[in-house]
Amino acid sequence: MPLPKKEVPLLVARPLSPVRSSAPEALQDLTALSGVRRRPSLPEGHFQGFGALARRSLQAFLLAVLAPGCLVTAEPVTYEPQQTPPILVASGLDPDPRSILLVGGDLGLPEFPIVASVASEDAGESVKVALYVDYGEMNAFNQPFRWAFPNFQELPAATLADGPRPLVGVRWSSKLYPLDPGCHRLTLVVTHEFDTQTGCPKDLRDSSQITWQFRQCGVGDCPPILENCPSAAASCPLDPTAATGDMNDAGTTGG
Repeated sequence: MPLPKKEVPLLVARPLSPVRSSAPEALQDLTALSGVRRRPSLPEGHFQGFGALARRSLQAFLLAVLAPGCLVTAEPVTYEPQQTPPILVASGLDPDPRSILLVGGDLGLPEFPIVASVASEDAGESVKVALYVDYGEMNAFNQPFRWAFPNFQELPAATLADGPRPLVGVRWSSKLYPLDPGCHRLTLVVTHEFDTQTGCPKDLRDSSQITWQFRQCGVGDCPPILENCPSAAASCPLDPTAATGDMNDAGTTGG
């Protein structure tokens, strides 16, 4: 025979009310649902400003941790100054290269100093100085000038930061070389090295020059007129070691 069905009481959920007990205050914050202690709530606004403070603390921590990784451990790169051609400074030149000089004879200057300054980055090399007479005309030694005077005092090596440096002891005398009366040229050349065979700069690009026109006077009148001047067709080669027997148009005159 089938067993009689038993009636199951229906459970109805009801809101729970706080437990009232004389237990310690800590147990008063327990609920029947969680069995977990409920922390007392903090006043409103208690956490305001905490986020900004946390971010600043985190940034400080990251900087302290990561800063050693940003150190540059490679050795610094240094650059040596590059040598430049010695440059004759235009200001302060004396005599004025735009004038016609009268030299020797009855009315000309017997001698005169040449005032000039040089600016250059020398990289440890001194600056050499020479005077060419009638630069542009070939002489008997297959050199592109009538005569050269290279034995002037050298300028010690310096840098561009030192500024222009005056030449020392450079002067012209009509007694240095006998010249026929008439038109002539006097050329001042500065470089770091002269070629002993050609008398030219070893590298024409490493040089600078300035030329004065003058009239060699004789007996009597000597007007400042330039007539029948020497040829100017020849020039120093860019590279004297590669120069041929003919230096006409061998290179530029620089300056």
